[in-house]
Amino acid sequence: MARTRSAAVMAVLAASVLGSVLGNVLAPDPAAAFDIHGTWTGSVTCKGIFDGAPQTISSSSTLLIDDNGTLQLAIDAFHYSGLAFFDPAKPDKGELVVIRCDTNGNRTSAEFGGEFGRLKVSTKPSKGTGSISGTSYRASILIADSVYTCKWSYKRLNTNHPGLGGCTAPPPV
Repeated sequence: MARTRSAAVMAVLAASVLGSVLGNVLAPDPAAAFDIHGTWTGSVTCKGIFDGAPQTISSSSTLLIDDNGTLQLAIDAFHYSGLAFFDPAKPDKGELVVIRCDTNGNRTSAEFGGEFGRLKVSTKPSKGTGSISGTSYRASILIADSVYTCKWSYKRLNTNHPGLGGCTAPPPV
């Protein structure tokens, strides 16, 4: 009886391990197909209120993306951390969630504010091209009370790894 139970347990374990191995071999990780590292060129246009007055800010900029390990983005002096969501049916398309590294939710601090957003991504790995577009929301009280809705639009220039250093640790509260 004990031998039968042991054999049954071993059979279940073997089937689980085999299933896991085959699943990883036959169903490739979608992250491997969704490669967004590189240099992107485009613009961000923000519309909102600065110190009680309507304001529009537009800037042409370079977006650097490093997706080795932790997804990191940089636009000029602003650094972001991100998370990618892949479309299993279309592995070259998906979405990114981004949050600016200096985002601070402490309302009693002069540093209150930051930025977060949702971006759509489409890549063509065979050509090394792609596009990123979407919306982010930005707020700050540092210089003056401000709130903006920002539209991102970028095209991929190359697939070189920029080697970003990531977010710095937030200051102690």
